[in-house]
Amino acid sequence: MKDKKKQYWIGTDELNEIPQYLDDAQLEYHDEPLMKIIQDDKTLEVKSSRRDFLKFLGFGLSAATVAAGCEIPVKKAIPYVVKPETIVPGIATYYASSFVHGGDYCPILVKTREGRPIKIEGNSLSKMGSGTSARAQAFVLDLYDINRLKGPGSIASGTVTASDWASIDKAAKSAFANGNIRILTNTNMSPTMKAAMDEFIVRYPN
Repeated sequence: MKDKKKQYWIGTDELNEIPQYLDDAQLEYHDEPLMKIIQDDKTLEVKSSRRDFLKFLGFGLSAATVAAGCEIPVKKAIPYVVKPETIVPGIATYYASSFVHGGDYCPILVKTREGRPIKIEGNSLSKMGSGTSARAQAFVLDLYDINRLKGPGSIASGTVTASDWASIDKAAKSAFANGNIRILTNTNMSPTMKAAMDEFIVRYPN
């Protein structure tokens, strides 16, 4: 029976309550699996429309999304048990330093977050200049090189053997005391490094 209060219909088939249209409308929301509906002979005889296309497209995208199982990785933020005084989570800390690599030199500011260097910029307060080079900008990536040594060790025949600092210090002191020492280094422009080398030479004059 027609609804007298209804003013809009999808088409003349709904207005005239065509039996074939009413049967097709019942398939719009079906509890059976999609493949079972598609394999139904009655369903295959139904003429396709834009609504059917959008319906099957929506089902297909939903099924593909569920099947893919793309889970968002869980990231956990663990607070400090004893927070260092110099570190405030979320606030960057800057350290003045210098970059020396071959003939390339520039004063830099290293931006760190939670103790991890993430960006290198020029130090505008330095009298040596305030700019950086592409090499200096990219040098911070070396700190996150997966091939870097993650702890003390010794190298023999190209193979790294893990060790500890106490063993290495003991072997180095023994070698320094029993042989002639030669220091091979590139151009040294660091006052701190020069002071350390002078102290080393005083202790090991050989």
